[in-house]
Amino acid sequence: MLNLPPSEIDALAMDDYWFWCEVAEREVQRRNERQQQLLDAM
Repeated sequence: MLNLPPSEIDALAMDDYWFWCEVAEREVQRRNERQQQLLDAM
C-alpha cells in the first residue's frame, strides 16, 4: 500500500512511524468503504 522498504521503515522516528501507520489505516478504511458502496449498488 505505502511501498516503504524495510530499511526506510527502520529509519523512521517513532512519530513518523505512527503517522504512516495511521495513513495506512485510513487508506484501508477508505478502500473498504468504497468496496462496500460498490457491493451495495449491485
